[in-house]
Amino acid sequence: MKHVKRLTAEDGKIFGKNTTLTMVNPYTTYFIAHYSGGRIIKGNNLFETGWDELPDGIMKLEYRLSTGHIVKIPPFRAYLHLVEVSESIDGGRVFHSVNIKGMTDKNSMVNIKIILKKDQRSKFNIGDVVVSEDKEKPYLTPSWKMAAV
Repeated sequence: MKHVKRLTAEDGKIFGKNTTLTMVNPYTTYFIAHYSGGRIIKGNNLFETGWDELPDGIMKLEYRLSTGHIVKIPPFRAYLHLVEVSESIDGGRVFHSVNIKGMTDKNSMVNIKIILKKDQRSKFNIGDVVVSEDKEKPYLTPSWKMAAV
């Protein structure tokens, strides 16, 4: 499998023994957090997102994919950012999705999954968004970022 560090295009094709997949370029895919007064903080990339360093008070959250897709996340009381990735023995990675957990005013959670790859077995395309209710109770950690009130 082609190592992700050798990707040079906006998106990359990875050829395996039984499948071919296309995924975003993880070096140019990041979040954009908007704050009051027009302040904007952009994430780094999918390897080192910079999420934990974000301050609370997010007014609007978006994700920019290397393909040009801009995914706008609906407003929530708090956000949690997780990256779903597989890693091979040699360190190569396949990025499957960005998962954003959003906490509602009623302390329930919604999971928003932004698809980052496409292969023959998946019905989803890069940039598709899958929204589902999360049955778990929120467990607040420092990685949760509170929204502006």
